[in-house]
Amino acid sequence: MGRVLTVLRITYSILKIIGGLLSAWVFIKWNVRKARKSFEKEIMKVGISKEDARNLSECFVVLERQIKSFVKAPISLGKRRLEKL
Repeated sequence: MGRVLTVLRITYSILKIIGGLLSAWVFIKWNVRKARKSFEKEIMKVGISKEDARNLSECFVVLERQIKSFVKAPISLGKRRLEKL
């Protein structure tokens, strides 16, 4: 019975970590989207065309990709270490 409880606790902890990572991922994605749209709206108020505003707001997408790669880096390093073993 003790082993079953241990396995259940480990499973719960892993699911909790995965849930936290997924919620952080969605949170980042949502906030980048909001920032990009707000930036586009504000810059269009100044008088820049919609197409130019989209081109300028691409920097948010680049930053989002950099954040994602930064978050993924430790995971990929762990996989590489396991492959070497």
